[in-house]
Amino acid sequence: MYEVLCHTLQVGVFVSIVSTKIPFKGAGKEYIGDDVEEMVGAVKAAIQQCCAQLRVKISKALALREQQQRKRNLTKYIPNAAGAIYAVLAAMAGSSAKGPKRRRLQEASSLLQQVARKEVMQATLEKKLAEHVERIDTDMALEFQVAQGLAGGAAKQQLWLAPLSARTHYGPELHANACVVQLLH
Repeated sequence: MYEVLCHTLQVGVFVSIVSTKIPFKGAGKEYIGDDVEEMVGAVKAAIQQCCAQLRVKISKALALREQQQRKRNLTKYIPNAAGAIYAVLAAMAGSSAKGPKRRRLQEASSLLQQVARKEVMQATLEKKLAEHVERIDTDMALEFQVAQGLAGGAAKQQLWLAPLSARTHYGPELHANACVVQLLH
């Protein structure tokens, strides 16, 4: 319910109650009487509220860990995927086109021609796949942060950074999912 893994995480809960009107069982003031329902309900509600906050933190940590694991897995298999793609492209570029569909594909595809001329190699495909994985990871991280901010009740606000001097020239606007940035020249 609270996403606390009881077998791997050890959670200790200590409750300190400070008041002049606590009905202690004995003179040692170590144990509270069991017959005070209001106090038991208040302690239970406080522990449940702490567990709900803990669940949010654990969920965020798990989502971040899954995102990092996904990127590691994709990065790990880039050389294998690039090798397989390059082998297929090299075989297609090396063989003559049989059939009208294959001829149209070969005529329209400059990639096969680049593979045939050795302009595109396996290392090129690995580099492009790595760039794509990095771009997707950055986009997912941005989406995660935006979702966390919106889920936390953070409203979008306009932010203006003023230049120090009055003589400024602005560049083109750069649009992203979360903001629009206009750079200074």
